[in-house]
Amino acid sequence: MYVLEVMSGPLDGKTWTFEQEITIGRDDAVAGACITIDRYISRKHARLYEEAGDLQLADLSSRNGTQVGGRPVATPQPLAVGQAFTVGRTILRVIKG
Repeated sequence: MYVLEVMSGPLDGKTWTFEQEITIGRDDAVAGACITIDRYISRKHARLYEEAGDLQLADLSSRNGTQVGGRPVATPQPLAVGQAFTVGRTILRVIKG
């Protein structure tokens, strides 16, 4: 099990748990991690998923992009547990639950 945690942003400290996959966005109808307060987050912004035992991060054609280490996520890429990433103006990380 994983825990998605807001490190900085309007929902600082908020967490969501997930097993293998979670979508991040502003629309609670499509996002398991719904962040409605950050207007720079798209309705369906990014997706975290497990593939072959590794955590992957994919941007879902969001307007303001997803970044890891200040670099845009253009294609799905591995994300280390504990590594920070940004959607909109919110900084998140995934930890083991």
